[in-house]
Amino acid sequence: MPYRSIATGVTIAHGRAAHATKKRPCPAKFLHRLNYNIFAVLFSSLQCLRQIPLAFVDTETTGASAEFGHRVIELGIVRVECGRVVAEYQQLIDPQRRITAGVTAFTGITQAMVQGQPPFPAQLAAAMPLLKGAMIVGHNIRFDLSFLRKEFRRSRLDIVAELNDAPVMDTVRIARRRFGRGGNALQSLAPRFDIFPTVAHRALADAQTTARLFEKLMEPAGGWNLALIDAWEHQGGAMGLLPISPRQRLLPLELEEALEQRCAVMMEYLDGAGNSTHRRIEPQTIRRRGGELILIAHCHLRNDRRTFKLDRIVRLTRLENAPPPTVGPFLERPNRQQDTLSIELESTRPPGFLQGGHIFSVARV
Repeated sequence: MPYRSIATGVTIAHGRAAHATKKRPCPAKFLHRLNYNIFAVLFSSLQCLRQIPLAFVDTETTGASAEFGHRVIELGIVRVECGRVVAEYQQLIDPQRRITAGVTAFTGITQAMVQGQPPFPAQLAAAMPLLKGAMIVGHNIRFDLSFLRKEFRRSRLDIVAELNDAPVMDTVRIARRRFGRGGNALQSLAPRFDIFPTVAHRALADAQTTARLFEKLMEPAGGWNLALIDAWEHQGGAMGLLPISPRQRLLPLELEEALEQRCAVMMEYLDGAGNSTHRRIEPQTIRRRGGELILIAHCHLRNDRRTFKLDRIVRLTRLENAPPPTVGPFLERPNRQQDTLSIELESTRPPGFLQGGHIFSVARV
């Protein structure tokens, strides 16, 4: 059954938006099934964001694809209720597989740090109170959900049932409608809104940054008073815990955008000896070879088509020279700009940075 937003006059029908003409506004009811299996039974689609608990989620992983056996090595969650942070969760996780030098260079997480940490099923009971009864929000959340679905399945649990088929929002999709495609990595987007994280590529720190970014992105549209149905409009439609297509390619945002745009990028890459090298490349495609994911790209250094192991790529930097866009109204067309797709790694951690699992009750008044 379609619902019409009182705030915008936009009707949502089967997961798509169409401007209402002579439709009568519907009373606040629970949103029925959309065409990609969303049951928003937890909330009314006409509730405002302030009335909906939000769980901002981020994961760090052993590699680029859950489909090829990579695992979660850290989970971070920020729970927001009534527009305020009420609890946070961070946990290093034993992936029961090797952490490569490339992943360590990217995240700072070493094999020694996860030794003795719980496997994913063992920590799930502590994480679930922050996830249950909330809308799930993340930056490129499809990537994180692809790993979480696999981890829940290994735990003999169905993520859709456990989280009551919670609705989902993605700050990448919101940012793309505002700034266009390209240059929407979390650590590149945050400074445009005067958000300057001191730690990057750690799960809790990135979840905290995403929570602040979400609030900033929603401010021009009504902030916490925006109706859920209108918030979905700003990301191009409703989302659920399951992908639209089981064959959908889910990659880290930095790599996905580099492949989409086929533009020249500067790649920081670890060679076989663990030495850092920098190469100008033009990404072409991803292949699986011998159980590993391989990036095929034109390498300007060799002036030839070359292959690179994904787990050795530390960062990709776009080479366009246009200045970044200023914060303003939502754009109709992409605005391409210079941007670092994956920020430079943090070589140090702040004093007291967590290496175990903790829930922090931080109810703010």
